[in-house]
Amino acid sequence: MNGPSPLDAGHLLARVAGHIPESLRGNVVVIGSIATAWAFRDVSGTHAVATKDIDLLLRPAVDAIATAETLGEDLLDLGWRPHYPNGLLPGDADTPEDRLPALRLRPPDEADGWFVELLAEPAAGQATRKHWRRFHTPLGDFGLPSFRYMRVAVHGADTTEFGLRVARPANMALAHLLEHAEPDRTPISNLPGNPPRFVKDTGRALALWWLAQEQSPLAAERWQGEWRQALDTVPAGDRPALWRAASDGLAHIRHALREAHAVARLGVLAPHGTTLEAFARAHASLQALLARAEQADAAQARSQADAGPNGGHANGYDPPPTDPAAPR
Repeated sequence: MNGPSPLDAGHLLARVAGHIPESLRGNVVVIGSIATAWAFRDVSGTHAVATKDIDLLLRPAVDAIATAETLGEDLLDLGWRPHYPNGLLPGDADTPEDRLPALRLRPPDEADGWFVELLAEPAAGQATRKHWRRFHTPLGDFGLPSFRYMRVAVHGADTTEFGLRVARPANMALAHLLEHAEPDRTPISNLPGNPPRFVKDTGRALALWWLAQEQSPLAAERWQGEWRQALDTVPAGDRPALWRAASDGLAHIRHALREAHAVARLGVLAPHGTTLEAFARAHASLQALLARAEQADAAQARSQADAGPNGGHANGYDPPPTDPAAPR
């Protein structure tokens, strides 16, 4: 059976940006498969995606509800149509927040069938894996979901020529690993074999790392630097636990690599023919990179402590080397 036709990431970003008011574009970060396809567009076959959903994360968290209501109303006024894949319809004031549907909207006169889905940056201190907040639209009430490590995923997001920012693969991967330090074993019903959520997500992190190595020989240095930038917003005393959590998240997939590889081959690795052996090597090298990053971060913290408040780099990290061959 043939799958959905691939869609060009640049075309989709341009289409979405054209419908988002300029005043709101700074509050939107594209995450997920479209962000991946854009970041790796110079890796053969990766510029297009078969997915139909475009995840738009709204930030900052304090403004996410207002942004969702404004953007939702604007798109509905432009003729965008709601999409209810789970049959869950808009609620009212009596509907519990966790029973409200996410807002998914299809553009008018678009034959490819893609749609946008709204998510929110988590509030500082969100401890639950997923949190829902109610927002209002002319159609009724919807829920705006936030995942606890999405702040990591969108840190340092890159600006595109379309005026939208896209998340960096390194930070999306780190967010996936942190999320599954305690693996989410909820089955995913729309994938063959109903794999647990942690298998899909940590497998995605591993696929991003495999693509990064295909893209540039400087991938390790860049990822390590971008991780440290993302965690620079965390108090130094809390960072060792986060490095360990990321390593634990990756370790959980060690005995499910075959399953994770099969899922990844249905998604971002579909064009590449990546073998299970190559996937396993990527797992080992990513685990080693996490260990080096943790050690380097600890050494940097000790150096800064020895240097006093005026010593060291102003932001507490050494920027990764620039690779002019990689698109930003």
